[in-house]
Amino acid sequence: MIMMLPFLTTLIAIALSMRGLHQQAIGTWIVSFVIFLVWMKYHMTNALNISL
Repeated sequence: MIMMLPFLTTLIAIALSMRGLHQQAIGTWIVSFVIFLVWMKYHMTNALNISL
C-alpha cells in the first residue's frame, strides 16, 4: 500500500492537469517527487539483511 502512494499522487496530478487545474497539478507533482525522494533515500540507506 505504501509503495502505491507515489503512483496514486501522480495519477491525481495527471487528472488535475487534464481538468485544467494546473497550479494544483504542479503542487501534486511536487508532493509525488518528494515521496519518491524519501523512499529512494530510505531504500538506499537501509542495511541489507543478507545472511548465508
